[in-house]
Amino acid sequence: MRRTRRKLRAAVIATACAVLMAGTVALAPGAGAVTPTWASAQYDCGNLGSSPADFIATQNGTDATIIVELPSLTMPVSIPAYSVTTTLVLYDTNTWTPTTFTGSLNPPVAAGDPLYLGWLQGTVTPGSTLDTFGSGLNGLTFVMLGITFTCTATSPLFPSSYQF
Repeated sequence: MRRTRRKLRAAVIATACAVLMAGTVALAPGAGAVTPTWASAQYDCGNLGSSPADFIATQNGTDATIIVELPSLTMPVSIPAYSVTTTLVLYDTNTWTPTTFTGSLNPPVAAGDPLYLGWLQGTVTPGSTLDTFGSGLNGLTFVMLGITFTCTATSPLFPSSYQF
């Protein structure tokens, strides 16, 4: 009878350990998760003015998405959904290699609302460290209502560079 209890106890402990391990694995962050997920940098957009650019990044392997909003730039007219073509270039802090994110998945923007450029897609190298550099590089370009606007980064990303 004692052997049966020992076997039962060992089976219960083994099962409990397996459940705990499965829970730990399920809660662990995915490989290649970008950090930080939110960052901001200051941009000079010429005639439109200056604005911080708020970025939210996600990563799935080598595929990355960055959402871009320029909260200080308000639009004098309404902008239809999917009508702004945007290109964001970030640079690897070790190699100066550019990584380009593009898209035209902007939501509609009402007159007087901040400019929301939407979701940009790009391919990243896992392990790369990307930033704006704040060194006068033209890193954000968008075409809106047939007009091309070029914004130059005037600061590095805050709180830190993106780690992919």
